[in-house]
Amino acid sequence: MKTQFTQNHVALSLMVSRISASSTPSATRRHSFIINDIPKELEVNTNENMLATIFGSLLNTVITHTENCCIRISAKLYGKVALIHLKQSHQPNKTAFNGSIRQVQQLAEKIGGTISINSERSRATTIVFTFVNDLLLAA
Repeated sequence: MKTQFTQNHVALSLMVSRISASSTPSATRRHSFIINDIPKELEVNTNENMLATIFGSLLNTVITHTENCCIRISAKLYGKVALIHLKQSHQPNKTAFNGSIRQVQQLAEKIGGTISINSERSRATTIVFTFVNDLLLAA
């Protein structure tokens, strides 16, 4: 049985700003900070509650497994595909981090999404959350 989700236009920058603001105390305790580089006009067409839950879980996972870093959030649309990038200036503990990401991946799959990780040797890590920018296509 497929789960039914209500789809609507989501102002991505605004949603990310709200979630980032609520995550700022955790980031500050870890001596990190968050930058939202998503264009104000960028909208996606998906279930806002699911997207916020997934993004919030992903951001909290990044914050929990990093320290003394900048977490830069950006996004792009490619037709019916949306990508949200979280780039951090630090490499987290891979074993613990990958275990936490797997839990978020299960949530992402509910809206046809996937999460990938790209680590540059001894430098930055980029987490990419990719999802279909039309929930009807994802179903």
